[in-house]
Amino acid sequence: MVSSELQNIVKEWQTYLELQKNYSKNTRESYLNDVTAYFTFMSNYFEESTSLKSVSLVDIRLIRSWLSDRRFSDYKASSSVRALSSVKSFYKYLEKTRNIACHSIYTVFGPKKAKTLPKALSKEDTLFSLDKVASLNKTQWINLRNKSLLTLIYASGLRISEALLLTKQHIKDAEYIKVIGKGNKERLVPWINNVKKLILEYLEELPYAIGENEPIFRTKTGKVLHRCNFNSELVKLRRIYGLPEHLSSHSFRHSFATHLLENGADLRSIQELLGHKSLSTTQKYTKINLTHLESVYNKSHPEAKLSLDKKAINPNFIEAK
Repeated sequence: MVSSELQNIVKEWQTYLELQKNYSKNTRESYLNDVTAYFTFMSNYFEESTSLKSVSLVDIRLIRSWLSDRRFSDYKASSSVRALSSVKSFYKYLEKTRNIACHSIYTVFGPKKAKTLPKALSKEDTLFSLDKVASLNKTQWINLRNKSLLTLIYASGLRISEALLLTKQHIKDAEYIKVIGKGNKERLVPWINNVKKLILEYLEELPYAIGENEPIFRTKTGKVLHRCNFNSELVKLRRIYGLPEHLSSHSFRHSFATHLLENGADLRSIQELLGHKSLSTTQKYTKINLTHLESVYNKSHPEAKLSLDKKAINPNFIEAK
């Protein structure tokens, strides 16, 4: 239901996102899925094939109808915000390359995203998972792969996409892992000896030959491991041992930050390790474990310690308001 002319422009746009904007494969695929769904809605809305002309003539009513349709189709607000961003990106490309300006799209704002806190695992569930993930499969090298990859994410705070790009060249550096994260931002993350040891053990057992600059984590058939492949292993882990539903590769990254914070690391250092552009993103972790922070405050702050001392002397002591 999309004209061949428009399909060709979409292919050009995808190439532009890859070569000019340096967007990751996951981001490009998400943008493509969002724009394709938008075209499908337009086809149903106008009851005709979506063409370059119809795309250029959309008005506010259509865009709002599209967002409303997403809401009634139970899409999350965050998903619709991203979809609107994807469509705006496509229109910017049209304006840049075809001199087609659609001002209506820029006057519409997406729904407000619900404020959700990152979900970390307890230390007990984290260590239990790192232990049991090495016994999910009958094939030993796959168990070693799972354990080394999950331990890498937890010990270094890497995104799953960053961890899956690890090559033999990364392992040669004795002290740091050089990571290229979101926005093509480079950061250095210290190697943990135990992690490097696990990865080397995995590589010794890996039955496939790989080049120095090729991703080291592989599927059973020797292909490059993708996020969906590894997430299916974690789903298996959850179901077998009754672990929390929010257990995922990303929850281990959150756990990395949370456990560092609980053990006295400062937010600026955690920000650098995670590769966050803004400290406000990292500050979310201060809201995760309020009980822990209250305990730290009571043990450390002079005024809090004074009140605790008075209560120890006189249990009936009440702090003046």
